[in-house]
Amino acid sequence: MRVPALEGRRLDKARELLKDDGLEPGMVTREFSEDVPKGSVISARPADGTKVRAGTAVALVVSKGSPIDIPDVTGDDLADARAELQGAGLKVEVATERVNSSEYDKGQVARQSPNPGGQAAEGDTVTLTLSKGPEMVEVPDVVGDSVDDAKRTLEGAGFQVEEDRGLLGLFGDEVKGQSVEGGETAPKGSTITIKIR
Repeated sequence: MRVPALEGRRLDKARELLKDDGLEPGMVTREFSEDVPKGSVISARPADGTKVRAGTAVALVVSKGSPIDIPDVTGDDLADARAELQGAGLKVEVATERVNSSEYDKGQVARQSPNPGGQAAEGDTVTLTLSKGPEMVEVPDVVGDSVDDAKRTLEGAGFQVEEDRGLLGLFGDEVKGQSVEGGETAPKGSTITIKIR
């Protein structure tokens, strides 16, 4: 008995043929193919025409279709991201969790999986995680502190610090003001300017 010609046949038909010939459909692996339509057999192992015993399992390699380059939609609004991905032949799913991001505004795509630049098959799903915007943090009050203490306190709270010394503050070491007042909130990672006099 020989393995029947399966290349180019749809997977369900290939399985039927094998069973009709007294053989077993074996493991199915999927690969991209520019030539063989999605869902059809690229090759069989043992190969077509090979002499085998009844009941032999024949492994099949089935086409995932032509590969699609996954576009980068991070930073896009959901509607634009969805349109671009669907236009490329991909499905879109939105993750229920949202993440804080200082890089992307609220509602923009902060992450996508699979990552951009990879390849997917037509109809594969790309999962989008949306941004909640930056994490807002209460700004400590550092007026009256020494410059070193103020920097330590602000950096410890997650801020960048810039000094504004002006002419009068060149040799000063006391904070006389801050760009965001103590007790207010600002995006984590943003810059607070301290005025030194």
